[in-house]
Amino acid sequence: QSTVSSWPFLVQLTLAMLVADLFQYAAHRSFHANRFLWRFHAVHHSIRAVDWLAGSRLHLVDIFLTRAFSYLPLYVLGFSMPVFYAYVAIVALQAVAAHANIRIPFGPLKYLLVTPQYHHWHHSDDPDFYDKNFAIHFPLIDRLFGTYHLPGDEWPESMGLGEEQFPKGYLRQLVYPFRNDPKTADVVDPSGR
Repeated sequence: QSTVSSWPFLVQLTLAMLVADLFQYAAHRSFHANRFLWRFHAVHHSIRAVDWLAGSRLHLVDIFLTRAFSYLPLYVLGFSMPVFYAYVAIVALQAVAAHANIRIPFGPLKYLLVTPQYHHWHHSDDPDFYDKNFAIHFPLIDRLFGTYHLPGDEWPESMGLGEEQFPKGYLRQLVYPFRNDPKTADVVDPSGR
């Protein structure tokens, strides 16, 4: 552990972003692939208009599991606390930026870093793109695992869970994953699992 924390700050930070993104990718993909986990993550995907606040619209279980899965490796590997704090700030800003409705050209950066256009495809309600673009920082991770999608300068036409009904309001969405109400029990995860 002390070896990693002795490396230069920027080296640690870059590596921390990569490690956390790999673990977060696995967690995020699991939330899509597992029907029970999907019920928590569906709260995030239920929005039909993705904007900068969408990155904060998450079920508490989703937040806890995803953050634990991406932060614990940073602790175990021994990244310094300043790097950890910097990463927490970066991931918070990235969540806002990736969901923002800013349609500015990022040029070649859009192939290196997750941009709003890139992440908006993850929220598309088109079944062809349900399981795409899970990375939070680096699209390279999606390329490695075959989940990359970025069609030129196009943006998705619509987002959300398609025609499925989803409970409205914080408390209803908080209890939604635990209910067996036939009216809401079958909000199907995008993968159809």
